[in-house]
Amino acid sequence: MLDARLLDHGFGTIANMPMNRVNAIILRIRSNLWLKLVLGAVLTGGIWGTYLFLQRHVLFPVTAMPATAIDRMIPFASRTVYLYESLWLLMPIAPWLMVSKDEIMRYALGLSLISLVGFAVFIFFPTTSPRPLVTQDCNALYRDLISYDLALHAFPSLHAAFAIFHGVCCHAVFRHSMWPRWFRRCIWVWVAGIVASTLLTKQHVIIDVIAGCMLGWGGYVLCCRTMRQTGVPDQPAERFA
Repeated sequence: MLDARLLDHGFGTIANMPMNRVNAIILRIRSNLWLKLVLGAVLTGGIWGTYLFLQRHVLFPVTAMPATAIDRMIPFASRTVYLYESLWLLMPIAPWLMVSKDEIMRYALGLSLISLVGFAVFIFFPTTSPRPLVTQDCNALYRDLISYDLALHAFPSLHAAFAIFHGVCCHAVFRHSMWPRWFRRCIWVWVAGIVASTLLTKQHVIIDVIAGCMLGWGGYVLCCRTMRQTGVPDQPAERFA
């Protein structure tokens, strides 16, 4: 049985211990478990509740986002909604594998900052992005998506922002020696697919997505890039190596 007190020695010790990787993952998940559960519930409820409220309460005139030549070349592919919705599987990976309270709190701060900036834009500059007419050819998951996610608040794309933010957070977690490098490559392929799906499902136009990616990256840089991981030197320049 692994002793949770080993976590006090931080990432460096865990990464170098002769233990089964599954046990190491369990040890990471158990670290600050209640903090993860409470923050997860608060952030999920707060972000989703605010987003759905703003979707149904618009205070200012709505601006239609212009479609560029690139947007017109991108086909509508409703089946990519499965990739689009896989964001909700990506998001828990990094926070649940974090060990120190500092990491977890900075992650929560970064996610909150991204959401607050996005919501501020939604309130004062509400936008819409044109969607194709739904036909019987569209799958059930896509029809379900557009039933609750109205064609409002397209700019910036929070979907793209969350994908980039969690991609970088996963990269930071998986850069330790206990994880093979292909983990990070797979994460970035996944993130790229999610971002692409925002365009293929016509949830957003490319201007929304670029702004969302910048917002996600900015949230990480401001709140998480210099966070100290216990047992690991605080060297920001190496965090994305």
